[in-house]
Amino acid sequence: MSETLRSFRRNAVHVRQALDRLQQETGKVQVDGGYLSDEGLIERYKRLSIPVRRALNPTDRASFAHAFATLGEGPAAEPAVMRPIGERWQALQHELDSTVGLGGSKVPRREILAAWLEAAAFYDKLERDRAYDRLMDRYGKAAESIGAELTESAARLILVLDEAAATALGEPVILPLPVKTPPPPPDPKERWWRRLWQRRDKDTD
Repeated sequence: MSETLRSFRRNAVHVRQALDRLQQETGKVQVDGGYLSDEGLIERYKRLSIPVRRALNPTDRASFAHAFATLGEGPAAEPAVMRPIGERWQALQHELDSTVGLGGSKVPRREILAAWLEAAAFYDKLERDRAYDRLMDRYGKAAESIGAELTESAARLILVLDEAAATALGEPVILPLPVKTPPPPPDPKERWWRRLWQRRDKDTD
């Protein structure tokens, strides 16, 4: 149980950080094709979309469904805590299964969210993958607001389950930031001037 919940919690750290940062940032709202468009929206959601995408993937080690089932079966499970979380999870699933009219057809919100998360997670300014272009071609600008809203709803629910997991594990809700891997020590056989030159190149990047 502990390893499953810890995998979920390690991913939830990134959800919490990205959601906090997102709420502190604002974009420039403009009208684009009849829709309110937030300039730079997908760039700002990139950081949040990656861990949310993992949590919504049932086969991922950090999946919400796996963590919820594991926590519910554990000895520390409290029905008063788990029941509301389960109800919110089912409500989110119901919303994702509902449809919205786009391009003259009914499209499940789950399909829009999946396309949005993929486009945001792999987005870069050069658009090598073109996932965002495909999203716009298929669903139009409305997919941005729908995807962003559903992403935030899922993120908040992930954090609620994370708090329950923290209690079950006896851990603090706010985990420390992941420790970055330190750089390897210099090769003693490498000439000093080569190390100096490499450091200079790194500082100018």
